[in-house]
Amino acid sequence: MREFLYCLLALMPLTATADPTRFYPPQGCTGLVTVQTRGCSVSNIWTCEADTPGDSWEIVFLNDGPVHMGRIDYEGQWLENYDMFPIEREVLEQPSRDPFSLTELFTSGLDTADFTLRSGEGRTRVKGFDRLTGETVVIDDEPLLITEFMVELYTLSGDQLYRREGNEHVSEKFRRFFGGPSTVEIDDRQIKVDYSPVEFIYPGEPGFFTKIPKYDCEAEMVRFVPIRKGSVK
Repeated sequence: MREFLYCLLALMPLTATADPTRFYPPQGCTGLVTVQTRGCSVSNIWTCEADTPGDSWEIVFLNDGPVHMGRIDYEGQWLENYDMFPIEREVLEQPSRDPFSLTELFTSGLDTADFTLRSGEGRTRVKGFDRLTGETVVIDDEPLLITEFMVELYTLSGDQLYRREGNEHVSEKFRRFFGGPSTVEIDDRQIKVDYSPVEFIYPGEPGFFTKIPKYDCEAEMVRFVPIRKGSVK
């Protein structure tokens, strides 16, 4: 919770000369990259000295502000996630039955997962897989592997809450997934979404750690749909 409070403070400029359109990571943390994606979304990714090596954070902004923040480890496990409105924290129960493993995905081409997330509202079981298709694309000079994936969330009694399947991009450099075209089944609805990356922006480049998304924002209504988990990414 301490990190979350720091990040809420970081959403606001710290001085009168700070740029209100930029996100400022907490003290002791270093910004790595900003990713502008389709679907009128932008992500800022950073690491912190106090965390375990290999952990990284991400915050996702839409036009009207932040919608999700999360921390993953070197293997891509969802260590903790935060919904912004209303504020809700969700953490990984460890050890997992079958944890996410980017090493397994990159080595064998297939990784399965089965684990439990805990929040103030209870516990949720997550099951799914990621499979490399053998395709590689280069987006803004970044090589990304294409995956097929499926993820489902259940109550502990076995009722399905959420299902998502489609394609994503995964980076060996960042050891992290980025979005792609997929279909979400939630609340008896099917929603097609695409948060594919468009730009990778590094420190010193224009647009680094911006809060302002650039792509597909001309749509009449832009709505954030979970990228990798039941309530948010």
